Amino acid sequence: MKNTFPAVRLHGALGNALQTVVTNRLKKVDYRLLESPFVNRNEADNGWRCEFWGKIVRSAILANNSVRDPELEAIIRETVKNIMATQTPDGCISSYPVDKQTTFWDLWGRKYVIQALLRYYYMVEEDVKVKECCIKMLDHLMTQVNKDKKDIRTCGLHDGLASASILGAVVGVYKLTGEKRFLEYARYIAESGCSGIHDVFKAARNGVAPQTIGNAKSYELTSCFQGLAELYKLDMQAEYKEACEKYFHAVREKEIFITGVGGLRDCCGEYWYDGKFRQTRSDSGMLGETCVTTTYLHYCDVIADLIDPAIPMAEAECSLYNGILGAMSPDGTQWIHCNPTPLTGGGWKKPADDQIKRGFGTPFGGNDCCLAQGPEALAMAPKLAVTARKDGAALNFFEALTAELADGTKIEVSGDYPTSPQAEISVCSPREFCLYLRTPEFCTGVTLNGTACKFNKGEYLAINRQWSADDRLEMTFDFSLKEVAAPDGSDYTAVVRGPLVMAEGTASAGYIACEKWRDKELIDYASAGRKMSENDPLTVWFSNK
Repeated sequence: MKNTFPAVRLHGALGNALQTVVTNRLKKVDYRLLESPFVNRNEADNGWRCEFWGKIVRSAILANNSVRDPELEAIIRETVKNIMATQTPDGCISSYPVDKQTTFWDLWGRKYVIQALLRYYYMVEEDVKVKECCIKMLDHLMTQVNKDKKDIRTCGLHDGLASASILGAVVGVYKLTGEKRFLEYARYIAESGCSGIHDVFKAARNGVAPQTIGNAKSYELTSCFQGLAELYKLDMQAEYKEACEKYFHAVREKEIFITGVGGLRDCCGEYWYDGKFRQTRSDSGMLGETCVTTTYLHYCDVIADLIDPAIPMAEAECSLYNGILGAMSPDGTQWIHCNPTPLTGGGWKKPADDQIKRGFGTPFGGNDCCLAQGPEALAMAPKLAVTARKDGAALNFFEALTAELADGTKIEVSGDYPTSPQAEISVCSPREFCLYLRTPEFCTGVTLNGTACKFNKGEYLAINRQWSADDRLEMTFDFSLKEVAAPDGSDYTAVVRGPLVMAEGTASAGYIACEKWRDKELIDYASAGRKMSENDPLTVWFSNK
């Protein structure tokens, strides 16, 4: 199956950050350490070391689909070969000893192994051994967990959400093979409702708020809905679509902060808790786990195939330029687990520490779930920037880029977005082609060869024509500062500039934007607090008193 993903290379803030992460993080990970729990099957303390290999390898594959680094590709090929060598004759790849398999985080870890292998097959090499490995893994799991033997909702943590989130990986194997037994298994998981508390999909259809769906664990819950959305694309049952749509709109309207980040309530910022309306408070736990933001980005990606994609792509742009860029250290080696709390002043960006050491007292290479997930989110940027459509392609983001579609069509964007409020777009292949251009709410004009085009803000402008190499499509944007009132009605104001949230913090070299507002000098949220120190706090919501 040929790789049909557009080859996209970003050349602005997101692209530069991705290259930095590849150089300083993804090529320097100790992949042998990540493989070791699967080699030894010694995760007998109910840990989650099992998640790191799949998370990090899938992010390396997605990143390399854009940056094309031969050294990173060699690392990917080697570690995939090594992980497949841990598969036992029964088909199992697991970090858990046999007597503990299917408990705690075991299925969660297996999910990420399958996801990484599927991505390898599509983006690196159509290796039949990889395909067979996925088939054997899933066939083995189906002997352990099924409707007649062991209920998937009893297999792991968070009332089954963690284990049931393997739904998307199951759908992926069905898509790869077309084997009906895998479709039936995906249906079994979906019909389970994924939680021992109640059917989370039915709850969403009934309008239950995210903070009361399942146990409200944002990351795992959204992963289950992501899997259902993937299932819907292959098994178009109306109730699947309804659940996915209502969940997306509820999360967007009730849980996502101005920075495109979500999650709060506990000390790690990992639950839905009416977050949009609590983001100016300091009594609702820490704010914004990076894993939640990454999963929200994935959900924006998959839901864009089910609804008008302009809304989820606008959400993704906000998350990437603010929450994700703002979670990474300048050298790409560190990521924050929680976002600065409170956002009303004094919060700072604290790098994630060794999560396994914190949980069990023994270090595991400094790994943390958000350190593993941050690069994945960043690698989503080129994937989302240009997306294929049946009759052409959609341009969703506007920083400088080069893109080549599967049919050879080339698209280029030039300019210094989002620092400068202009972008120039060229379809470099002379052919008839429909370009769908997302026009954000802050877009002020679109011209083709000097002639103004009519468009509706917040929608897509479809331009279907015989393109010439001399054609010039230009966009302009309103980057004046806009004040945003606190959603909860409290006496706070935030400031945005185009897709950027502005913040008061230490201005360092390399910031994206710097503006005067009231008596303050504001910089973009991503560039604020980059020293990642208590001595480098920032403010997003400003008191009006």
